Amino acid sequence: MNPRVLSIWLPNWPIQRLHAASNLPAGPDRPPLVLIARDPRRGQRVVACCRRAAMAGIKVEMSGGEATSLIEAATDAQSTTQPHDAQADLEALQELAAACTERFSPLVGMEPLGPRPWAGQLLHMPQGLVMDVTGIGPLFDGEESLCRQIDEFFQSRNLQVRIALASTLAAAWGLARSPASRRKTIETTKRYCITKPETEFHHLVSMPTRVMRLEPACVETLARLGIEQFGQLLRLPREGLATRLGADLMLRIDQLLGRADEPLPVYHHRPEDHVSIDLEHPTRDTEILIYSSEQLMQRLVKGLRRRGHGALRIACRFDLLQHEAVEMRLSLFAPTADDQHLNRLLANHFGRQRLPADVHRVAVSATLTAPLQQRQPDLIGDVSTHANSAPALANLIDNLAGRLGRQSVLGVRATRNPEPESAYRTQPLTGQPVGEIARMRRGGSRSAVRKSSRSTKPRGFFNEQSDSESFVPSPHDPLRRPIQLLKAPIELTVFKIERGTPPMLFGYRDRQLQTHRFWGPERIETAWWSGSMIRRDYFRIETNQGDWFWIYRKLTTSQWYLHGLFG
Repeated sequence: MNPRVLSIWLPNWPIQRLHAASNLPAGPDRPPLVLIARDPRRGQRVVACCRRAAMAGIKVEMSGGEATSLIEAATDAQSTTQPHDAQADLEALQELAAACTERFSPLVGMEPLGPRPWAGQLLHMPQGLVMDVTGIGPLFDGEESLCRQIDEFFQSRNLQVRIALASTLAAAWGLARSPASRRKTIETTKRYCITKPETEFHHLVSMPTRVMRLEPACVETLARLGIEQFGQLLRLPREGLATRLGADLMLRIDQLLGRADEPLPVYHHRPEDHVSIDLEHPTRDTEILIYSSEQLMQRLVKGLRRRGHGALRIACRFDLLQHEAVEMRLSLFAPTADDQHLNRLLANHFGRQRLPADVHRVAVSATLTAPLQQRQPDLIGDVSTHANSAPALANLIDNLAGRLGRQSVLGVRATRNPEPESAYRTQPLTGQPVGEIARMRRGGSRSAVRKSSRSTKPRGFFNEQSDSESFVPSPHDPLRRPIQLLKAPIELTVFKIERGTPPMLFGYRDRQLQTHRFWGPERIETAWWSGSMIRRDYFRIETNQGDWFWIYRKLTTSQWYLHGLFG
């Protein structure tokens, strides 16, 4: 039997994932989206952008500051850039691989990666799936029907894919990423193409060399020689290619032609803790399904306790008759082996979930676990101590996330960016590995002083009666930063100012305020390699009306802004 490999490519995967999660319809009303990541040598760089942002002039590898300026000038948008979350992209792709394993093929994996990015690969991370479908076509009424069902499967999740089916992994991977104009003779729709083993070679000769998973330097050398297609490459003497361009090129050629084997990187998604039950009579009765899931949860938790582990993520799947399976997911703040708590969280989902058909099988899995935390109970002391209140806090967070959604209960993690409005990021509190939650708890206190910002020596407060007193807040003083940071700084109208001091008389919201005393300045500036440089002098001031403000002077324009409120 001839081997058959199917490649599924999700173009611009980081952007697609966020758009699918937002559930916003495609169109001009969808705000532009730009993802930025920090490069150790070049600072903040654009790693992905949507089509609307690209039309505004945003390009991958552009500096973050330049991209923000272009977006604001073109769309008048304030918050269109986000930090790129590579881990969330990987987890979402793993979930898709697990779903494809259950529905289409038992051998599904993420696309293989090389030690360095390939030509045409913007991100060195998987953005597609591969699966072995040898002998599976007849089970889906043919290979064309299989590709169509896979396409519909991803469309139901608001994801656009390009699918190719060939005899080798290299051929399927390249055909899925080839321009549509190169695939007209073999494609059946705009999203997928199928090659037959006997005619596959004739289609591969027109494949561009940049989709052969070659390093950029190799593709550039071939382009200078006028070689842009696989067929042109085959006309050259093999000995000369190996000598001039290396053995990697020869390996890719042999993999495309099926002369060299390439292992399929299968993703083993099934967790160790997995229990299921086949119902004697298919039903959609809620009481029966809740009872079945509770019994399975008890069996699952019993196995976790034997290993001293607790669940951080739970997946409860209901296999339906003639319909796609329905899955309920639980995300937890801390590892737990309390089946009653897990069953209460799962029961909340039943009230919001509608089943379109009868259920014939129920399965419960622990997709992420961690060792349970053992605490010594207090023999003397109040029961309201921190150690005893920690489980109650975890239960509260779990209940809120179950009712409001995982993305609605967020924690704050400090970043290395000295700019106050970018000095933190938010992420869900539940469903995170234990180490990630610990870093979030430690991040706030350790990032109060950042190496990339420089502060001048704070001056004593200004007072009309006496200027001999001084008060310099320490880096860990809570009054060093305001309680409320404004989303966008408000420009102040200055009426009176003295050298080296904040405005003595200024206007704010139709009010004319006078500075009674102040602390500062504290200079905050970003590094030159992180994009457009930001240089500000911050002051904490108290007005004659008792207001406490955090204001700054933009050194490039000498304009004053209100950035935070202390109460």
